[in-house]
Amino acid sequence: MCGIFGYVGAQDEAPQLVLAGLKKLEYRGYDSWGIAAREAGLAPSRLLVEKHVGKIGQATTSLPSSHAALGHTRWATHGGVTQANAHPHLDCQGRLAVIHNGIVENHAELRRELLARGHTFASQTDTEVICHLLEEELTGDSPSDGDEPCERLAQAVMGVFRRLDGLSAIGVLDPQLECMAAAKNGSPLVLGWGEEGNFLASDSSALLDHTRKLTFLEDGQAALLTASQLMVYDVATGEKLNEPRVWDITWEQEVDSLDGYPHYMAKEIAEQPVVLRKLAQEQADAAQRLADSIMSASTVHLVGCGSAAHAARCGEYLFSRIASRQANCVVGSEFGYLEDFLDQRSLVVGLSQSGETIDLLDSMKSAKHRGARLSALVNVEGSSLYRLVDDPILLSAGPERCVLATKSFTAKLGVLLMAAYAARGRLEAGKALLEQAADEIQSILTDNRVEQIRALAQRVAAAEHLYIIGRGPSYPMALEAALKIKEVSYLHAEGFAGGELKHGVIALIDEGTPCIVLAPNDETFRAILSGAEEIKARGGYIIGISPFASDVWDEHIAVADVGEAASIVNAVPPQVLAYEVALARGLDPDKPRNLAKSVTVK
Repeated sequence: MCGIFGYVGAQDEAPQLVLAGLKKLEYRGYDSWGIAAREAGLAPSRLLVEKHVGKIGQATTSLPSSHAALGHTRWATHGGVTQANAHPHLDCQGRLAVIHNGIVENHAELRRELLARGHTFASQTDTEVICHLLEEELTGDSPSDGDEPCERLAQAVMGVFRRLDGLSAIGVLDPQLECMAAAKNGSPLVLGWGEEGNFLASDSSALLDHTRKLTFLEDGQAALLTASQLMVYDVATGEKLNEPRVWDITWEQEVDSLDGYPHYMAKEIAEQPVVLRKLAQEQADAAQRLADSIMSASTVHLVGCGSAAHAARCGEYLFSRIASRQANCVVGSEFGYLEDFLDQRSLVVGLSQSGETIDLLDSMKSAKHRGARLSALVNVEGSSLYRLVDDPILLSAGPERCVLATKSFTAKLGVLLMAAYAARGRLEAGKALLEQAADEIQSILTDNRVEQIRALAQRVAAAEHLYIIGRGPSYPMALEAALKIKEVSYLHAEGFAGGELKHGVIALIDEGTPCIVLAPNDETFRAILSGAEEIKARGGYIIGISPFASDVWDEHIAVADVGEAASIVNAVPPQVLAYEVALARGLDPDKPRNLAKSVTVK
């Protein structure tokens, strides 16, 4: 959660650079945003701060030219969505600006101590305790030129960071010294090595317009940024690290623009055929490596959160059906409670778009501690998950700016499909199926089916509930369809296993209740059709997504029969429906309320 971006260097448009960076990071949180910058022309320099509630959108900054600035876009944890609670926060003297991603778990205790010593608080946030603790650490310091005062700032930041409980990343700007310091534990921070200055961000994607030479801070590390230097420290000891690793990021940064689409969600849905074809052409070898690892492991565990968990569960079915191999799906936040049996023969495969999901990372680190081999399907090169595992497989889906996962979700399914076929020695068949799925998705998005779904959206937009059922591999797709619909349109949607209807679920059906039925051409078809009949007999309005026509459908969204790739194809009509229902309800599909793209707090 929360976006962090900072710059210190020779360029004098630091506030504008920071604002542009925050716009790229807004998917991490859009409750409020703010920037602090060094006021030029005064001795000593002081801070100027601009803060706003709401999304950044096309905003500009009123801050004047400056060589140093630090900004933040917030996903609220402590304190309401108000201007006072927006970051950056200042100490009592107004000398330091602090931004923060994460949670200070012992903030209440620290606040009481600080209040007793006379500090005044201007917000309800946990972050503000950091400002006042730093103020105390630096009391008596006088500004001077050179690196020595900046080193003092770095040491003060590390001293305060050692007092904080919980997972956090912090950044601090001192305008008098024209330098920044940062520290992290859990929440991501990336340093960018520039030719005309240096950068700090919570996501590498925001830095690639400026530099491809990046240092990813590890947990328990801190950094000092000046116009000419980047230094990395060990927080526990305060010692400077001699040679921090510098990554030269090679993956292509796709153009981050709407390209004529009204929203990023629409654009990213439309990009899925290209992404899937690229996977079939370029990641077949990676799929074979994954298959070999899975077939040689004693136990296999597919772990993810949210949409990634649904992809993992679909993979569980694919490996069972295609490769006759058990691969257990576990939700990332629950895996830690089921890990006691892991050993050196186990394989754990983490699935994540960002590679920064904290629940998943905790699970993967614990599995590594127990000796398990680690692999990952991840979309961001150099992310925490990418660096953690033994064999990272890049999804190569390109930037996904909408909070909802669309192309990264089907990309995960594409790799899992190829790997399942590769495990049976039939990789070419898996690649061919993936190409067929891409062709069918292209057809869905370019013929009259989008118009059909748009009309359907108008019908269901006013509904109170919507249900989706599926069996076999279509069960996790029912869960994913429901997640897409409820998170972007706020229409209550639930996915169920078709066989569970008579075990309680059917009590929810009322006259006119819309129900989506996923009915591919597999052994589940007759049974799921019977379930649809039962729903219809109780007044449900039946929407069939299937290669086959049927009298039970009140609305039929026809899809091609693509065999075991049906889950990939069947993911797309619910994505389009979710998008269209959101528009029908007057909502922003790219930035749903209360959500953020990368979940870096527990």
